[in-house]
Amino acid sequence: MKNLELKELGVQEMNTTEMTKVNGGGPLSDLLVNTLFVALGGVSILVNNTVQFVGYTVNSLLSFVKS
Repeated sequence: MKNLELKELGVQEMNTTEMTKVNGGGPLSDLLVNTLFVALGGVSILVNNTVQFVGYTVNSLLSFVKS
């Protein structure tokens, strides 16, 4: 079985610093992105609950006014 020489195929070796730059970040950027997703998820839940509460309140008021 032949050993493949990756350098002959145009593959370059990368060190850890180069890999984090290519992959778009490191621990700090991952932390910031995850914090952003958690915050947006919380805001989404809050808005959804507020809309449901307002809808329920308006329906209750309209049914009270009709009767």
